[in-house]
Amino acid sequence: QGVEFYAERFQHCLDSGNTEFIMDATPDYLTFPEQISDVYINSGADALSRLKLMTILREPMSRELSLYNHMIVFADDNTMTFEQHADLVLKGKPNPHWTSTGKYVDHLKKFASFISREQLLVLSYDELKTNPERAQWRIQQFLGREFPGELPTLNLHENPNKLRVVSPRARQVLEPFFKDKNE
Repeated sequence: QGVEFYAERFQHCLDSGNTEFIMDATPDYLTFPEQISDVYINSGADALSRLKLMTILREPMSRELSLYNHMIVFADDNTMTFEQHADLVLKGKPNPHWTSTGKYVDHLKKFASFISREQLLVLSYDELKTNPERAQWRIQQFLGREFPGELPTLNLHENPNKLRVVSPRARQVLEPFFKDKNE
């Protein structure tokens, strides 16, 4: 949607004078490296060279299950089972409003063509959950600044309909698909 649209989302940072770090958090950016690059190139100056990206990678099957659970909570028309969702992912036809992101190598390779390795911090979801202090230290090293407080590790989106276990059939469908892209 362009530089102007993106810039408007951060106007409050500029208005407050707090421009040392302007951050955005979303699970969607990993799948759109070209658009992110275009926004920063079109911003002028050396915006792209100053960009720092952090991504948290999760075991792909768990990531797909998390995506499915978000679909259940936030999509009004989602009546498909996780097995049906897995079949669509395998066929390359997932829900157009929800992008499967478990093919990390494809996304990271695209980002590597736009930014240097020093501009990208890759964290593990497991590390974040089991050792948040270490993950916070890595973030501080990456950004060159200490941040007070602790990283939260709670899932605030509890739902009684949340699927917690991948069925054997869905695992059989998705494991080979993700294995090829993540070894």
